[in-house]
Amino acid sequence: MSNDLEFTAHLYGKGQFHHSIDSRQLPDGFVKYHKANFAQYFAIPEEKFRGCKVLETGCGPGKHAVVLALLGADVTAMDLSPDNIQKSEKIKEFYGLKNLKFIQHDLMHPLRLEGEFFDLISAHNWLQHAQSPSVVLGNLIPALKKGGKIYLSLYHGGTFRFFISQIARSVLKRDYYDLMRDLVKFHFPAGLKEFNNPDDIYMENIFDDFFVPFCHATTYEVVIKELKELGCVPIIADPKLKDIYGLDNIPLRMGFEKKKEANGQRKMYYTKAVDEFAVTQPDFLVQSVQWARKTVDYFNGLNNPELTSSFCLGLYRLRAMTSRTSDAEKKHQLLQAYLEMSCSGSNRAISSYYDTQKLYEAQKSNRIGKI
Repeated sequence: MSNDLEFTAHLYGKGQFHHSIDSRQLPDGFVKYHKANFAQYFAIPEEKFRGCKVLETGCGPGKHAVVLALLGADVTAMDLSPDNIQKSEKIKEFYGLKNLKFIQHDLMHPLRLEGEFFDLISAHNWLQHAQSPSVVLGNLIPALKKGGKIYLSLYHGGTFRFFISQIARSVLKRDYYDLMRDLVKFHFPAGLKEFNNPDDIYMENIFDDFFVPFCHATTYEVVIKELKELGCVPIIADPKLKDIYGLDNIPLRMGFEKKKEANGQRKMYYTKAVDEFAVTQPDFLVQSVQWARKTVDYFNGLNNPELTSSFCLGLYRLRAMTSRTSDAEKKHQLLQAYLEMSCSGSNRAISSYYDTQKLYEAQKSNRIGKI
């Protein structure tokens, strides 16, 4: 792909959501969950959505936009990917929704809505992938009525997931994308069901965390500062999370109300990801950072696409194997052992079961099967 925009559109339009609406009818549990989720973070009873003008952003294949429309809202939904817009039109047609329209737009650029204002704006699980979330929010909030509300669901930094992700993103190159897709079957021949955590561990998640051009995991503190600059105040309390290093993953979700228009120049806080290596305690995490830096240098020095991709899939396996425990010290001890073995040049260390590097090379040389 020639640039970040095209690659992101490809990744989500033809990759992440390729089979997302093979069955166009949304599961009842999905609809029920997200109706309740929107009601919670907008702080509005479900019946009060009827007639609200809602902007659903980063809509993907349109599932969450459909939920909002089923609540009776008048929904305008936007996405970067033309493939996602095509999928969205199909699911809209399936439900026969007249109160839903889709627009392709890159929200790094100002909205072109000719003075249209919204009661509610939703940004569910995509804003962290914008080049600058701060710029996007600066484009969105002016389209929100005074007294209107915005809901954000983001990636929370400081968890084991994003420590793993930062290591992988430090050694992978975009050109390795197709190669890694080929290697997945060697590392996870039975898929990812064995880890019994489908909400956090699934195939698309590997490529989302490791390859999407921007992955700006953040914190409540950063988001609250950013929205304050834009004239918004929280309607959902900051949970004041502590000691989350052992958590595999936790969403960052908040609702805000627009109290005033932003005036003049504003400070921009949400412009980059949390640096997972910028820690000074506890000791076991500092040790992981030291090993992570050494490992990044090692693999970047090798310049070996197959071994590097296999190493990163091994990282994901380690995360998957420990995703159901919150024992931070144990997780990081296992990670340190894996990083040490990987730096030793032991291909065997890449997989718990077999030497994936040799299998991959054998398949290439013997032309067995299709890679």
